[in-house]
Amino acid sequence: MTFDSPAPADHYDVVIVGAGISGIDTAWRLQERRPRTTYVVLEARERIGGTWDLFRYPGIRSDSDMAAFAFPFRPWPAQTKLADGAEIRSYVADTAREAGIVEHVRFGTTVREARWSTPEQRWTVAVDGPGGPQTMTCGFLHLAAGYYDYAQGYQPHLPGRQGYEGTFVHPQQWPPGLDVAGRRVVVIGSGATAMTLVPALAHTAARVTMLQRSPSWVASVPSVSRSTQAAHRWLPAAVAHRVTRLASVVYEHVTYAVARRHPERFARLLRASLRRDLPDEDLLDTHFTPDYPPWDQRVCLIPDGDLTRAIADGRADVVTGSIETLTGEGVRLTDGRHLAADIVVSATGLRVLLFGGMTLVVDGERVEPASRIAYRGLMLEGVPNLTFTVGSAHASWTLRADLVARYLCRLLAHLERRGYAVVTPGAAPPGPRRPLITLQAGYIRRAQGQMPRLGTRRPWTVPQNYFVEALELLLGRVGNHLVFTPRHGEPTQGNLMKPPKLPPLYYAGGTAVVTGAAGGIGEQLARQLAAAGSHLALVDRKADLLDELVRELRSGYPGLRISAHPVDLAAPEAVDGLVGDVLRQHEGVTVLVNNAGVALAGAFDQLSTADIDWLLQVNLHAPIALTKALLPTLTAHPGGHVINVSSLFGLVGPAGQTAYATSKFGLRGFSDALRGELMAQGVGVTTAHPGGVATRIAADSRTGAGMDEAEAQAGREAFGRLLTMEPAAAARTILAGARRRRARVLVGWTSVAVDLVERLAPTAGGRILTAVAARQLARDPGGASSLPTSTRN
Repeated sequence: MTFDSPAPADHYDVVIVGAGISGIDTAWRLQERRPRTTYVVLEARERIGGTWDLFRYPGIRSDSDMAAFAFPFRPWPAQTKLADGAEIRSYVADTAREAGIVEHVRFGTTVREARWSTPEQRWTVAVDGPGGPQTMTCGFLHLAAGYYDYAQGYQPHLPGRQGYEGTFVHPQQWPPGLDVAGRRVVVIGSGATAMTLVPALAHTAARVTMLQRSPSWVASVPSVSRSTQAAHRWLPAAVAHRVTRLASVVYEHVTYAVARRHPERFARLLRASLRRDLPDEDLLDTHFTPDYPPWDQRVCLIPDGDLTRAIADGRADVVTGSIETLTGEGVRLTDGRHLAADIVVSATGLRVLLFGGMTLVVDGERVEPASRIAYRGLMLEGVPNLTFTVGSAHASWTLRADLVARYLCRLLAHLERRGYAVVTPGAAPPGPRRPLITLQAGYIRRAQGQMPRLGTRRPWTVPQNYFVEALELLLGRVGNHLVFTPRHGEPTQGNLMKPPKLPPLYYAGGTAVVTGAAGGIGEQLARQLAAAGSHLALVDRKADLLDELVRELRSGYPGLRISAHPVDLAAPEAVDGLVGDVLRQHEGVTVLVNNAGVALAGAFDQLSTADIDWLLQVNLHAPIALTKALLPTLTAHPGGHVINVSSLFGLVGPAGQTAYATSKFGLRGFSDALRGELMAQGVGVTTAHPGGVATRIAADSRTGAGMDEAEAQAGREAFGRLLTMEPAAAARTILAGARRRRARVLVGWTSVAVDLVERLAPTAGGRILTAVAARQLARDPGGASSLPTSTRN
């Protein structure tokens, strides 16, 4: 069945992929906090448990304190610090059964693909289930399948493997009936799996050798904490659980902090924990002292020193060296040593398979996770209505899994409360990128090309601290750097008079079209947008100046796509060609800045109809046509914005500015009405009113057909001396206002003053402005008595 199949599909509010510890936690939180939310859990295996159902090799156990690893809403029933895999799987399954989650799980169901449709505002999920291929739809998709490849572990090439005559096994595919009693076993590896296997196999095997290429850090911990025993002895069970959980979380964070800040001191503590069983310093130096600081890779925990006791008792040993080849009877090392083995266990690590190997598609475009930045480590930039769980690398997995589940509930509540249907992380700002998981483990390093990355600033980072992240996810602003879109066909919050509040506008990673970009405010807008990390499509009729600016910006910002479009907007047919050219060179447009403008010298009776049509085409008709043509791509990128640069004379219409004020008042009215319409589609509109900005619009103004050229020139020169505000300052004000999604931005003290006067005395503004300008010109020895074109940009 394909996504085009007409067969009806089941629909859920939320689809959860994975019925391991993360998926069950998410389902439990949904039932607790959003009981009316419909959901389904899709699980490829036949049982609940995820990792704890997959791994069944001898000795499989947790590598974190169960007080912190257990669900916060269901205490771990024993006082043991570490627990074996079967106990953990039963605990997860019991939690799901008691909460009624099992009824929502579809077992044996593998997710192949999920497609997001912006017009439908939903995901369509294709699965292979017991009944064959099926589809279902959902409003929100949560991926809780972890990042292990369940089908196979990592198996490096081992020379001579085909000639080995014994039993060769990988822990991930452990044969159920494998008997090691009385047999010689070599376990290849130095991670948690190897250190778990060796003492477990040593109970019955004739001899177990852990063969490692290089050592790992190891800590011996008591299987039962004395503080846990005391808490449960003296406190009520519920209180004891909270106390021991908090103590465990604090202990994990303190030890990690000490390890990173004082690695040599922490290394001595680790060695001391092993010295009780292995007092030989040479042995510790050779086999248990890595060449990297603690917690570059995860520290392996061994309960009650079971590994070191097996070595001390002679039931096991450890060898550090490199494999030359497998032989018929065992393993030969590069230094000539030969390890006899009836069974070779290749505990060489895991393979990463992100999101269970499913394919994500957004509006027909495949999503490559490695090309995306992770928002808070739980969403992907540009991917709507999707969250995923990746647990903490330095603490118990469940701590962060539960935070993500609770944040998802907050996000769903925010959507419902505000009348939104879609939430999408905006574009991450430019800058250095960091791994999503900071551990230097081999399986993580091998997977860097598959995994999303992090930025360097919040919220594009993940705090390596549970308490800090809990404050951010559970108490911080829900909508920081997120773009919200209302449900199609429904007014936001049920009231068009109360439009949605858009999040701040972030220019980084988007594409801005700027008209009138070769000089003045337009040039400064282009420069500042490039500095903010925005790709640019720059438009101006002055091709030579435009090319010079584009060359300079491309040189200064080589990572940005910057295109030049020499177009005269006075030609109505130019807009269609311009839009096509822009969209061929850019993936889409997120910001449109209608800045281009022209001016006329002359009173109304001195202007011809052709003069007025020319001015209205550039100042009003072209912005309307350009906005209309780019509207599909603007609304396709939620969080977009339109900036229409009006003028001081869009606030007040003085004598001598009939045509110009008509165009600028028209642009203002167009912007105000458009804002009310586009807000419901997630696009903002700002009208900017610059006044007194030192640009060439007045100097380059056209003289009206009935006006004397000498008189017009004298007026241009006089008014030029009134323009004192730097274009760069004007551009900063405009971009700052648009970033805050302001409806109107007053640029310069002149505009602020005129706006105030117009509010207090609506009919007096024009006369006051004309009188003030005339008085200033009269004081200037080089002034002129006639009022010219414009004091705008």
